[in-house]
Amino acid sequence: MKLLTIEPLENGRQGEDILRSCKILRTDAKGRAAKEERLWFQFPAVEKYPDSDDCDSYLLAMFMEGMEEGRKIVVKGSVSGELLSNLVELQSIWNKWVPGRYGLVDIEVDHIRESGVRVPGAVCAFSGGVDGSFTVWRHSQSKCSYRSQKINFCSLVHGFDIPLADADAFENALKRAEDTLEDIDLTILPIRTNYREITKKWTHKFSAALTAALSNFKYLSGTCLIGSGKSYDSLVIPWGSSPITDHLLSSGEFVVILDGASHSRTEKVAEVAEWKKGINNLRVCWQGELKDRNCGECEKCVRTKLNFLACNLDVPECFPESVPIEKLLQRVVIKKDAIRAEWQPIPDYADRHKVKASWK
Repeated sequence: MKLLTIEPLENGRQGEDILRSCKILRTDAKGRAAKEERLWFQFPAVEKYPDSDDCDSYLLAMFMEGMEEGRKIVVKGSVSGELLSNLVELQSIWNKWVPGRYGLVDIEVDHIRESGVRVPGAVCAFSGGVDGSFTVWRHSQSKCSYRSQKINFCSLVHGFDIPLADADAFENALKRAEDTLEDIDLTILPIRTNYREITKKWTHKFSAALTAALSNFKYLSGTCLIGSGKSYDSLVIPWGSSPITDHLLSSGEFVVILDGASHSRTEKVAEVAEWKKGINNLRVCWQGELKDRNCGECEKCVRTKLNFLACNLDVPECFPESVPIEKLLQRVVIKKDAIRAEWQPIPDYADRHKVKASWK
């Protein structure tokens, strides 16, 4: 039987930061080592963080690798019993969605932890995009009624949209996020990981990876807020983040809430527009050469500009001056259904609100 073994290493230090890591060992059907890698998370020294043998983060990061490769997963440490239960159901979902890619696999652990006391408050994933800004804004301002969460702090991950090698871009993006969040009295904790360097098929795994990273902060905040990229009326399946799947990334100590599927991206822009610091510091671009700012001309930059124009709002200053929107639209190429689903609600919103424009 082929195995994917997760062996936690002792928590250590990288400079002044905490370094949590594990060894990922793949063996073939005869027990011979096929590949060995190291997965790590690095974050500022905080008052409390998971023990060395706590493998929730590592399992969240790697369980879809085991499914993809048809390997039984063996965890040489402890895992939350609630997380293990959730992963049984989550595996079934991915197996139904993409049966040719993800098979059902067994997970064996050394120790199953019972649920402990969950720490009050939430950590919110924040990279400065529309989804994260909307979630931070409406929860910090208690704009979602009984569902409003108290945000303790936010977090930005280095190694996801900004490669680990681009340290300057990450520092600039972090400073921009700090400036944004200071406006509403929130702080942000950075966390670094090499996850994307040892995995593949990011579009299926990004929410699991994000939860894996942020769960290192579960003893500072027992709830994880993730901004939804799709609304309930435009869900894309299969996709890495969904109201169907994200809650199943929860453990006993760390509950995941996918937020904002009640709104389209244009509707989010309409609401967050009153937060001037937030919209002027938006960072949505991932295709541009400079990863800490918006290029103004890629598909996502153009789409975000249209989100504002559809609300009859000026394009914010975070986008550099560029050629007219009509010419930019002629250059846009949409290759994925998930992205195509983001475009149609824009003219629909403009039509409902009687916004006249030449770009429609």
